[in-house]
Amino acid sequence: MKIIEQLKNRLIYPAAYSYVAYQSMRNGLRSIGKKDKVHFAEPYAGQKIMLMALYQKGELRADVIAALAAAKAQGIYVIGVNTLKIAEPDTCRDYMDCYIERFNYGRDFGSYKSGFNYLYANGLAEQCPRLLMINDSVFFSKKHIDKFLADMFVDDVEVLGATENHEIEHHLGSFCIAISHAVLNSDKIKSYWRKYKCSDIRPIVIERGEMALSKALRGAITRSDSFGALYDVTRAVNMLRSDSSLFDDVAILSRCSKTHWQTFSFSQVSQDLYEKYLHSKLSVTGTEADVEIHNMDDMVMSFGSSTTEFKRIVKSLVANAETINNSLEKVIDREIISNFADSFSLGSQIHQNGPFLHRIGLAFVKLDGLYRGTFSSEDIENIAEDLLPEQRNSFRKIMYSRPYGKAVYYGWKRAAFERGLI
Repeated sequence: MKIIEQLKNRLIYPAAYSYVAYQSMRNGLRSIGKKDKVHFAEPYAGQKIMLMALYQKGELRADVIAALAAAKAQGIYVIGVNTLKIAEPDTCRDYMDCYIERFNYGRDFGSYKSGFNYLYANGLAEQCPRLLMINDSVFFSKKHIDKFLADMFVDDVEVLGATENHEIEHHLGSFCIAISHAVLNSDKIKSYWRKYKCSDIRPIVIERGEMALSKALRGAITRSDSFGALYDVTRAVNMLRSDSSLFDDVAILSRCSKTHWQTFSFSQVSQDLYEKYLHSKLSVTGTEADVEIHNMDDMVMSFGSSTTEFKRIVKSLVANAETINNSLEKVIDREIISNFADSFSLGSQIHQNGPFLHRIGLAFVKLDGLYRGTFSSEDIENIAEDLLPEQRNSFRKIMYSRPYGKAVYYGWKRAAFERGLI
């Protein structure tokens, strides 16, 4: 049945793409002549700037307000560019210095383009010491937002993404990137935004937008070590090494969803330890494969959710554990960290490591995690319990409102979803 379903989806996909492309073309034609509307703009005095691409109707989400308010409290000049409409735009004055509404075409990069056009046309870019471009495709956590913004606005890295992505080619997640004054005003970045062509076709936006922007940003830096992600694998590993409670929870904080990329597990660590370090008389003599298990006690499972429990189990199975305790501890710790680092680096880090990243300070969670299949319900609950109590229900409501697309779509929508069109 799976083979038939895959074949069916491959046959349907061209028609699905044509339909999505037609909608994008029609929307593009409708956008001609539609000018962005600046509802208000406070005088700019050379502050750092946060440019947020919004998709908010009627009123702003509470978590979005929390992020905007946190930026304002740090003296950052906040610009919001919305593809939908707020019922009473003046109510946004407490959270934004400049609020723009635009025709709904081009997804988040259409809003970014409008925002950068505004910065260049009105002379803000020339004065801006550092810019953070961010969008509302994430749920903002009050628990970490203040420190996170402060970290992103530190000037020692010219181009700093919150997270990175190793799928297809290395690039920064475009939902949150900070850039220096020099990069913002470089000819490469000005040219990129001048030439950028909007589209509603998701794969095209990813290619022209997220990936091409990373290439342009990499070309605009003045030092090779000035392009990276705040929450990269090095930071994750260093925090594991320095924080004993985090190290103890490493398995609990690993993604539970079985779709997409391989995740960290103690079972894989056990397998690696067995293959590299553990020996028995049977394995040494080469007779292990001929031995049958007759004692059911050998089949009893041991439960260990924490690193401490896992190490206790391993030690209980090693005959000479007491005499080599220190070296055994070091080997187990090294295997855990190396296995974690391998899985952490796979694919899109914000999707691959959602629970872990929030625990160590990332101030948001990708809203399409459950929809794309990279989060399971267990992951949602894990993250929810790590949020401040007042945000847990709203987070759950938003996440569960978009169930896994492969489980709910059929026909052309299923074909479009599986190829990333919707």
